[in-house]
Amino acid sequence: MNEDRIYEIFDHDGILSRNIKTFEFREGQLLMAKDVLSCYQNNSIGAIEAGTGIGKSYAYLVPAMFYAFEDESDRTVIATSTINLQKQLMDKDIPALFKALGKECKVALAVGRNNYLCLRRLAELVRDNELYAYDGVSEVSKLNSFAAQTETGLRTEYQGKLDFQVWTSVCSDSDFCMGGKCPYFNECYYFKAKRKLSDASIIICNHHLLFVDSNTRLENSIDYDDDAVLPPFRHLVIDEAHNVERHATDLFTTTYSSYSLKRQMEYIYDNRGLKGNGTGRILDDLLPSCSEKGIYQEILDFYALVKAKSETLNLATLNLLEYNNLAHLLLTKKSMPRLISIIGEAARDVVDNGLRLVARLNSFSSKVNVDEVRQPRLDELNVHISRVSEVIERLGSFLDFNSWDESIHYLDIEKHGQNKYVTFNNAPLEVAEVLRDALFRKLDSVVCTSATLDLHDDFVYWSTAVGLPVPEKGFLRKVYDSPFDYKSRLMLLTPYDTPTFSKESEAEYADFTCETVYQAVSSSGGGALVLFTSFKLLEFVFERLKPRFSAMGLNTMKQGEMDRYALLQQFKEDTDSILFATDSFWEGVDAPGNTLRMVIITKLPFRMPDDPIYKARYSKLEEDGKSGFFCLSLPDATMRLKQGYGRLMRHTTDKGIVLILDSRIISKSYGAMMLRSLPESYHPETETKSLGQKIEDFLF
Repeated sequence: MNEDRIYEIFDHDGILSRNIKTFEFREGQLLMAKDVLSCYQNNSIGAIEAGTGIGKSYAYLVPAMFYAFEDESDRTVIATSTINLQKQLMDKDIPALFKALGKECKVALAVGRNNYLCLRRLAELVRDNELYAYDGVSEVSKLNSFAAQTETGLRTEYQGKLDFQVWTSVCSDSDFCMGGKCPYFNECYYFKAKRKLSDASIIICNHHLLFVDSNTRLENSIDYDDDAVLPPFRHLVIDEAHNVERHATDLFTTTYSSYSLKRQMEYIYDNRGLKGNGTGRILDDLLPSCSEKGIYQEILDFYALVKAKSETLNLATLNLLEYNNLAHLLLTKKSMPRLISIIGEAARDVVDNGLRLVARLNSFSSKVNVDEVRQPRLDELNVHISRVSEVIERLGSFLDFNSWDESIHYLDIEKHGQNKYVTFNNAPLEVAEVLRDALFRKLDSVVCTSATLDLHDDFVYWSTAVGLPVPEKGFLRKVYDSPFDYKSRLMLLTPYDTPTFSKESEAEYADFTCETVYQAVSSSGGGALVLFTSFKLLEFVFERLKPRFSAMGLNTMKQGEMDRYALLQQFKEDTDSILFATDSFWEGVDAPGNTLRMVIITKLPFRMPDDPIYKARYSKLEEDGKSGFFCLSLPDATMRLKQGYGRLMRHTTDKGIVLILDSRIISKSYGAMMLRSLPESYHPETETKSLGQKIEDFLF
């Protein structure tokens, strides 16, 4: 493929214009497609910011397809951050391009192995729970019916709720896989999907699966010409690439909690998570085949002891955090002795007794003699023993603080149901080097794209965090602004008299936010997304305003009331509704048209100063003589602000308002930098008392 072909496809009267009714010529899209092609041709790396409406998916799909047309083995992997984008690529963009171009290549969606049902493990579950397998009500029975109907075996196709631990007892898992020796190998959903992936020239996956694959290759010295988690590939496109550092950090973070330990032990002691709905535990199943019966009672005693000790540790650590009003706690070698003095005895009890439990489980396993039919049950026991051991070793490593490297160690609180659990976490201080070694140096070409990568800094903030550039490869950096008419169709309001938030004025600030949000949303008649940086403030404003908006006939929703997908669907269907949200809703909300006519940003999205990973990275910059604020805090907040700002304009006909209720955007010198990063919009000077009139005049 050459540049001329790009013009034939994307130009004013090109193939796409002639064959796709909704296609509009965008110069930025054509130029981006040329850039992507250049990366393929020159074995280089590209970082491309493509503003909303550029049509970046077509711009990278066309080169990927033509490389596949010319050589089916020249495979491209496209990694996205969200399921919505995966669905758009698979269900809309790729079929439309195939039809317009009059050509096809094999495309497949890759999902994690644990998303597939394992027929052998299900058969064993049914065999061991015959009383429940055919009663039509139990989860075992429902899973059995699901297996008889599904073609893919994917968890997402299962209708209704399914207990997490029950699913993990029947899902495909590499540690339990018998491969070609499995009696269900030919029908196996996972291996059918894997064969489909091997035949595909374009593979769509999420960031997590991409990083699992790259880390597997790095740790096991597997080249990209060979199979790993994904089939061999030489070209990579990372869409929504502003999330690369965060997702890579998540992958390389290891965690201990009493919940994770309890969950792993339950697979051994509580019949695969069926919580009493089964006929016996793994130990009970294997006991008749064990030559030393006496060890069984020792195991049960140590199990009860470890469970009790882990609960004691969790309660002690939880009390410590909550007494000090902490949601997280960053730890250092200097601060660890103080923590050890408080919880050290309980923690060491978990490790010491946990290791004794593992030793006795291994002894039990070594004395079990089973036939070929029962061997999978013994293999299952050994896998769970290994996983229990791994969780305990994580806690042991965490306590050995004198051996810590530069990684980030911190405590956090997570909820499972009504219960709270403290997690002991070890996260990487930076992921740049591992991404450089695992991805960027190894692949022929990598294209990273997003609507938010550049902060008028030549991509320095984003690229440094992810390990770019690499000296031995070319690095192309381009920005293509949105083709939308922001100057006439988007009004930015930044009231100069907005009060500055402080701990002392927290109550007054919350009252101001309530009244100003009410005034603004009343003027727009709903159709608003209200974004917060604090769930506490969100709850306060929501509870205060919901009755008032209900009296106006406006439906109010908030993050957490239902799952994200259902919440967004309801928001899009009700054009006058109001959605209160935080965190992940600063990005990925796509509601074109009149459904979303106002985005309210209650505070600039600076990270909470107690966020452990942010705090550790900030401190490291300061130690190195750099400004943590200007090198991390400000660019991070600016990138998040760009994401929130981008929720409004999703189509050329969209029109609306972004209201920022944080006077720092105009009163602080750094506010000018943040504003420069946003598309240039209509930005009149305003004060809070005139908001309502300005909103009505602009919208109506």
